[in-house]
Amino acid sequence: MGIRNVYWGLIILLSGALLFEWTSEKRSDAIQEHLSYAESFNSSFLGDEYVSIESEELFLIIAVKTGSIIETRLKKYPVENVPGSLGFRVFGSGQNSAFNYYFKSGFTKSNPVFSVDVIKDNSVRLIDDELGISKLISFSEAPYEVLVLDSSLNGVEGKSFAGLYRTAGRPLDLKSDALSGGMMNNGSYLGVAISTDSEPYETTKLNQIDEGGIESLSRSGWVAFVQKYFFAALIGSEDFIYNFYALPSEGGLFRMGYTVENPSAVSSVFEHEHRIFVGPKIRKDLMGRADNLELTIEMGWFWFLAQPMVFAMDAINAYVGNWGLTIVIFTLLIKMVFWPITAKSFTSMAAMRKITPELNEIKQRYKNDNQKIQAETMKLFKEHGANPLGGCLPILIQMPFFIGFFFALREMVELRHSTFGVWSDLSVPDPYFLFPVAFAVLMTVTQRLNPQPAGMDPTQAQVMKYMPVMFSLFFVVMPAALGLYMVVNTGVQLAQQAYMYKKSGALTSG
Repeated sequence: MGIRNVYWGLIILLSGALLFEWTSEKRSDAIQEHLSYAESFNSSFLGDEYVSIESEELFLIIAVKTGSIIETRLKKYPVENVPGSLGFRVFGSGQNSAFNYYFKSGFTKSNPVFSVDVIKDNSVRLIDDELGISKLISFSEAPYEVLVLDSSLNGVEGKSFAGLYRTAGRPLDLKSDALSGGMMNNGSYLGVAISTDSEPYETTKLNQIDEGGIESLSRSGWVAFVQKYFFAALIGSEDFIYNFYALPSEGGLFRMGYTVENPSAVSSVFEHEHRIFVGPKIRKDLMGRADNLELTIEMGWFWFLAQPMVFAMDAINAYVGNWGLTIVIFTLLIKMVFWPITAKSFTSMAAMRKITPELNEIKQRYKNDNQKIQAETMKLFKEHGANPLGGCLPILIQMPFFIGFFFALREMVELRHSTFGVWSDLSVPDPYFLFPVAFAVLMTVTQRLNPQPAGMDPTQAQVMKYMPVMFSLFFVVMPAALGLYMVVNTGVQLAQQAYMYKKSGALTSG
């Protein structure tokens, strides 16, 4: 009774707190607060010191004197899924914090002070007449790509460079509260990634960079700062040799980027065009932009399973056009593929269920003779083809896919603001608690079908009884997409198990 009371006390306390947090009024207030935070910085960029340009996908704010891109907004990915919301920021600065993230390029031995020469809706040309240096910022034909052409009329000494400058901290517009996906958001990888011809993908966290910088020469390649959903990358060309670097912080500001190495003996540099990607982490899109760029989608330990799973779901979604339905179909396909193995396992479990009364009788009859109990038990197992470990097989098969699916769903920007029935965003926890409750019910029914080990300790039996409820609480803070997967997976598995038990005549036993 003591354990039961503790479980129910925890469940009631947590449920009450969550229901309070998820009242419609609280949700509305949270959205408005987040919007206010995410959209409050534009006023500081008004005036002649800043200019803005935009394409269909990107809105940029540029500091005129330095030519730095100090804010980017992704117009097709709003901060909140409400009308009028501004786009998510990759570059930007925090009003009430020291966070800062921006792009800068130029020549290593020059320090121009620019003024506006020509500005259009989708491009701006900055110039320093005294030094004869200009900067043209425009958009590539490829979506989410910015081109920055640094030019010198008379040539300059030094090297052309491009860099990302960033303080430590989470992305500006990514939510941090638990019921908006904060637990998953805060768990995503943050760090510098560099891809070269000798090392396809190497990542380093910011605190490791402070222990010693990184430099690597390569033809082509790229450097990026990896974060959840959206990121920026500086992509090189095969026509040049780059010295990619990530340097320790100065005044809290980390520097990562490249210098372009001059292959000839000529010391003067006249121009170089930099290619910057600022956009969403969509695997099939990144694969077409640069080699290994899709690896910035961190898939965790079971990446070798997660990547094919994302590929398969992309293919399914191309036909059905809904990510919730895609997850359902994909889960059903996985269950079909592993049906022969799970069927064999359930057959063994059915045999265990049928002989449970006999096992209990053996334990009672020979309770003072453990050697005899073991001998008679093994004899009974052999006669009925039962295996006490048979029930572990479906779990062992499922776990790697569950972990791979977890990492895939955690990083898939496609699920952000993706709807399915009453769910308006599959990337955040289920606000209605339907998936956690459904999972608890399905697990409870499954547990009743499973054979209970003979002679189980009463306390252990009580713990096992309430284990499904405790496990279901994990899905309160997991993405709704993962809850959907587990409910469909567990529901299908329960149907398969009931079918095999009925076929084996085990439903009337135990």
